[in-house]
Amino acid sequence: MTKLTTDQLIYLLYVLAYSDDGTVTRGTVKRHLSKEQQKDASNTCDFLCQQNLLESPKKSRLSVTEQGKKALLANLQSTDYKFESSKGQKVLNTLLYCLTLTSSQQNSSTTIFEDMEFEVFVEQFRKIYLEERKQQELRGVVAIRSREICQKLKESNHISQLL
Repeated sequence: MTKLTTDQLIYLLYVLAYSDDGTVTRGTVKRHLSKEQQKDASNTCDFLCQQNLLESPKKSRLSVTEQGKKALLANLQSTDYKFESSKGQKVLNTLLYCLTLTSSQQNSSTTIFEDMEFEVFVEQFRKIYLEERKQQELRGVVAIRSREICQKLKESNHISQLL
């Protein structure tokens, strides 16, 4: 995934936030950026277009690509940027939208791993149990805790709390 600078992240977020019908003009995005970010807006936009995070379906109009949305979500998870503007209801709504996208992607990726056949579960459980028992026998005391085994099983196989 592309590591974005703070200015690139904000620019990408603003393109997504102020897109009406999927596209927005460069001027609209630039107008909503802070004064410091406005100075370098054209360079930031060109870089994002070169990275295929933004596309320009019509002259001077921008839209965020699927790759751009993924990069935005990945970079939003690790940013420490603090918004100082009070005029950003669209930006806040877009941030909430990005959070729901992230949570839905995490839920869909974990459901792939949650469906485990019973025989596979028994094998994995038996393997972890025997390893734990062997380690404890070497120490001289055998006291196997089911919570520890379940925790190890969940970590190694990505099993949800419900299953």
